[in-house]
Amino acid sequence: MKLSIIIILLLGSFVHNLSAQTKEEEGRFTASIVAGVNFSQIDGDEDAAYSKVGFNGGARGGVRFGDRMELCTEILFSQKGSYVKGIDKMYHLDYIEVPVLFYYKDWEALAKNNRKFMRIMVGGGFSYSRLVNATIRQYGNKLEEGQPGYANFLANDLMFMLDANIFFTRNLGLNVRWSRSILTIVEKPIRQNISYAINRSIIVRLLFKF
Repeated sequence: MKLSIIIILLLGSFVHNLSAQTKEEEGRFTASIVAGVNFSQIDGDEDAAYSKVGFNGGARGGVRFGDRMELCTEILFSQKGSYVKGIDKMYHLDYIEVPVLFYYKDWEALAKNNRKFMRIMVGGGFSYSRLVNATIRQYGNKLEEGQPGYANFLANDLMFMLDANIFFTRNLGLNVRWSRSILTIVEKPIRQNISYAINRSIIVRLLFKF
């Protein structure tokens, strides 16, 4: 609970500072908040479906390079993992995530106040995640370290991601993202004869730009 309060305060401060910069230097900096869901799986477990649903949200800040390019970073709280239906097993992973992405923009439009904006942003980049909580449940029971089926997850995760945004108005848009771990996320294999485990997620979020 205390960690959640700290995260919320940090995100609020982040957005406030970026909003102030946007007002002072109109056209150069952007500030947004994002919130939505992760549809996740772990390559290397006993299942292959994006069946684990979790929250993904936080703040985004960007620097424009002309009208068509933008470099963005985010501070996110992201819930990942997987669900293996056959054995009713849930891997629940909470991360603090910091992506850095480069975007290209297209489809010029005008807002009601005749202010120009781009409807489409597509890009890619990398993200660093820090694990803050890992919970494993099977048949409704929490597994503890040392029990059969328990997995030791690494504290750090480096990911590659692709991203697309469509803006319905200058301020409101839909974001769809795909991400994949570059390295394994476990100290030891989850399954026999499988030497790795990798986070994969499809993320769908609403985006509000200040």
